[in-house]
Amino acid sequence: MRDQYRGAPRRDQYGHSRGRPPARRPRRRGWRHASLPVKFAYVAGTVFTVLAMALTLGVYGEYLHLSSNIKSVVVGGLTHRSVYGVQNFLLLGSTSRLGQGKGFGHNGSKYTANSDNLLIVHLDPTHTHALILSIPRDTMVYEPGCKARKHIGYGIWGPYQSAIIDGAMNIGGPTCAVATVKDLTGIKIDHFVEFDFNSFREMVNAIGGVEVCAPPGGYHDPYTGLNISGGKHLLSYNQALAYVRTRHGVSAAGDVGGDLPRIELQQAFISSIIQKVNSQGILSNSFQLLKIADTATKALTVDSGMDSVSKLLGLAKTLIHLRASHVTLITMPTTLDPANTNRLIPLEPQDDILFQMLQDSLPWHHTLPTVPFGKVQVRVMNGTGTPGLAHRTAVRLRALGFDVVGTGNAPAATTTTVTYSGTVQADSAYTLMTALQATPTAQDLLAAPAPQTGTPGPVTLVIGPGFTGVKTLADLAPHHHRRHHHSSGGSPASIQSRNAGASICSGLPKANPNPGKP
Repeated sequence: MRDQYRGAPRRDQYGHSRGRPPARRPRRRGWRHASLPVKFAYVAGTVFTVLAMALTLGVYGEYLHLSSNIKSVVVGGLTHRSVYGVQNFLLLGSTSRLGQGKGFGHNGSKYTANSDNLLIVHLDPTHTHALILSIPRDTMVYEPGCKARKHIGYGIWGPYQSAIIDGAMNIGGPTCAVATVKDLTGIKIDHFVEFDFNSFREMVNAIGGVEVCAPPGGYHDPYTGLNISGGKHLLSYNQALAYVRTRHGVSAAGDVGGDLPRIELQQAFISSIIQKVNSQGILSNSFQLLKIADTATKALTVDSGMDSVSKLLGLAKTLIHLRASHVTLITMPTTLDPANTNRLIPLEPQDDILFQMLQDSLPWHHTLPTVPFGKVQVRVMNGTGTPGLAHRTAVRLRALGFDVVGTGNAPAATTTTVTYSGTVQADSAYTLMTALQATPTAQDLLAAPAPQTGTPGPVTLVIGPGFTGVKTLADLAPHHHRRHHHSSGGSPASIQSRNAGASICSGLPKANPNPGKP
């Protein structure tokens, strides 16, 4: 006879079960009876869970904190390319006195915001090499029409055929600065970073100060408050700012109180920062990086394409393998403005060559690149009245391999000049200049407002008074190798450059013994 419920125990005639007695529930063992490994595993698991939760909440909280710090601005004209691959950043140092405190000298308005520093930071596709180009703030350039900032006025200001480059940001903010730099260089700008006096000081303090050097006698500038003796010093806050701002305390090649020696000092300062970041492994140390990120996100203003923590930290992580010796700092070549000796103008064709290097992401080999002599077409014109001079010069140029397409006479010239048409002929013009005994004047026949492409063709050498002739093969060897595109036959004008891995006490501008009084 089957039980009503399948699986129930069979019973005898008295109702007693005839199977195994029902299993007893085992008595639960107390904490004190648990083995030591069990206790350890329980405690460890609990602690791990709590720590994991705390860490998760902490990281999330830090993320929210950093995100709330970020100051971003909408900047027109940027590509907003990813932080991977080739990158061009425009870094501007604002002279705004608004909210900066006292001690920064006179400024016409607290809302004035000229760009005291203009840097293009170029990263190669692997982010293992970088070129940092300093554009002197005193340079006169074409400035496109820009929508004026509300503190300046209304409507479109410009275009201006010749305006000081540091005023672009003051007129139209970052968008105008980007447009002006793009017109000058032809370089696509991907991202924008702005810092002011306060943010500079905070960033220097975040990395524990920066070691700098001064020549014997030191640097002294009563205008910025800089007062350091010769040798090395660890500077922070106000003294660090005074060091990079000094103009009256330095001089170079007759430029006293100008922008060029100050840029030399700034490049040494940047080199010291890069060396410190490398030696301390800051970019690979998450704790230090987050600490600096906290300061940076509060101190700097970035474009809207860099306004997230993940993008900023992601960029920093891509620079882990960037060594100081693979960073080159270059000053844009300039010459004195004949209309105003307190201003500079771009030096052509050197600038066109340099800008093209950045566009092509070419490495710096201590000099500007040239092209093979055989690829350069030249027309030689005699502007001196000396019979046969054009013909004799053409013979010597052909001996070097130049393709001389013609000779002739020109109206009386005041100086020897190489004329060319647009950036497409800049390489040829510069290469020809390296083959002459004395550096000629260069003239781009395509007038600004912006870099012009032009058309391929011959460049023209107009011989003027004081012409000293053409170099020989012996003069050029061993510097010139015509089969190698990136070689140079000698620079007709020195390019101010610095390797960031060099000693911070090398390549410094001289001290100005008479800095004057405010």
